[in-house]
Amino acid sequence: MKKKLMTLLCSLLMTLGFSASALAAEVGYVDWNAVVASYPGIKTVAQEVVAEKTRLQEQFNTEAKALATDQEKIELANKLNAQMAKFEQAKYEPINKKIRRTILRVAKTNNIDSVVNAGVMIAGGKDLTQEVIAALNVK
Repeated sequence: MKKKLMTLLCSLLMTLGFSASALAAEVGYVDWNAVVASYPGIKTVAQEVVAEKTRLQEQFNTEAKALATDQEKIELANKLNAQMAKFEQAKYEPINKKIRRTILRVAKTNNIDSVVNAGVMIAGGKDLTQEVIAALNVK
């Protein structure tokens, strides 16, 4: 009786395993860095970020001279770092959102439910990078 039950259980598990793998959706992957690097206007945005960072560094250097304590300098640095973070977010977040929307649209076109960054893919999957870049560069 035990042997029949084990055989039945193993058969059931094998059947479920095969049917589950047959229903598994293909995974897509995107090289995020390549997509961002090819984004229209990204070099201009990066230059603006560098210019703002330089401006804030110069502001810190100027204002820090007048401060008496290290604590005051730390507070100034924290304030300027927060400004920089807000500036970067304002510049990059719209780009990131547009890229994510484009990835989802390309994935849907390819009947892909899940998309991961190319760096985490070990084997398999469909590379959507070039399709995403093409979709972003269409005006």
